Amino acid sequence: MKTLPIIILLTTLFVAACGPNKQELAKERFNRAEQLFNQKKFNDAKLEIDSIEDLYPNQIEYVTRGNDLLRKITIEEQRQNLVFLDSMLQVKQAELKPLMKNFTESSDYGTKKILIHKRQKPENSYGRTYLRAHLDLEGNFYISSRYTGTERIYHDQIKVYFSGNSVLSEEIAEDGFNNRHFEDGENQWEVVSYKDGTDNGVVDFIANNADKSLKVQFRGKKYFYIVMEKFDKEAIRDGYEISFVLKEIKRIEEEIDKVKAELGRLNA
Repeated sequence: MKTLPIIILLTTLFVAACGPNKQELAKERFNRAEQLFNQKKFNDAKLEIDSIEDLYPNQIEYVTRGNDLLRKITIEEQRQNLVFLDSMLQVKQAELKPLMKNFTESSDYGTKKILIHKRQKPENSYGRTYLRAHLDLEGNFYISSRYTGTERIYHDQIKVYFSGNSVLSEEIAEDGFNNRHFEDGENQWEVVSYKDGTDNGVVDFIANNADKSLKVQFRGKKYFYIVMEKFDKEAIRDGYEISFVLKEIKRIEEEIDKVKAELGRLNA
């Protein structure tokens, strides 16, 4: 009967000799995670925290402390994201500034603000046949072909070309909206808008060849030809580039709002 206590004692000594218990191991993992956090090695710290819950789920103290540390890591990561996004926003705003030198805000179309090239304002373009750049503050961009003459040509398509290189838009059926016509005394006005890719590469072609002598063929029941003015080419080229910058600014601002909302939730 005396052998039983001896066996228990020997078993206890054997277990103790085999190494630290689970509480100590969980504590070691947590201390390592905390050290990695202080070194800003957040991914490595998160791996240590995950291992505590996976290997020692019954060590409630260190599982809980690990979750608290994980929250701190997430807050610090979001703060770093905010710093990065703020710096990117400043870069894009600086990039936008010189591009905007020839554009001005206008509310010609109702209450929605648009950006219009100074040389393409309606008062500067009355009675002119040309291609116009359309741009709003969210970066949405398209072009329209605007014909004025004493007789209609019923144009529904444009071709832009130089030295054997050309690009042809899609045909836009007359619908009173994207292809519309009106009269003003003896003058006929035709306005065709090429939205949602229906320019078929015309915008890219003009933007990439703004330094060339570009001609435009207005195609319909009759044809009409113009040579693009330098400022019209620049309006399309610069407006197109501005559209990408504005969209990127909008995306960054939306990301900043999301990060701020997440920080608010984490700090609540």
